[in-house]
Amino acid sequence: MVIPDIKPPCKIFGNLFGNYPDLMRFFDIWKAPSENGDIAGFDYLFLGNYVDRGAYNLETICLLMALKLKYPKQIFLLRGNHEDRNVNRYLGFGEECVRRLGDDINSP
Repeated sequence: MVIPDIKPPCKIFGNLFGNYPDLMRFFDIWKAPSENGDIAGFDYLFLGNYVDRGAYNLETICLLMALKLKYPKQIFLLRGNHEDRNVNRYLGFGEECVRRLGDDINSP
């Protein structure tokens, strides 16, 4: 297991559950991880459970993955139980992927 090199100060977010508007509200209030925000001064730790209950699962997970790609040394994503295929199948994200992307969640 690789232990990430998270440096203080760090902003910690948990249990987003596809609630993209709340994530955007958090970023508006406490600044966003961007060149115009505070990525130079803060690491960001997201504790998992990014999808499954909210209306904007794809937007939420895509934004987090894009942030991780853009800022790999400042964005840290931990996997929660809602990032499991079996949980996705029963709690909504799998259905959203089928409906919006035509994706087969049963395919490896």
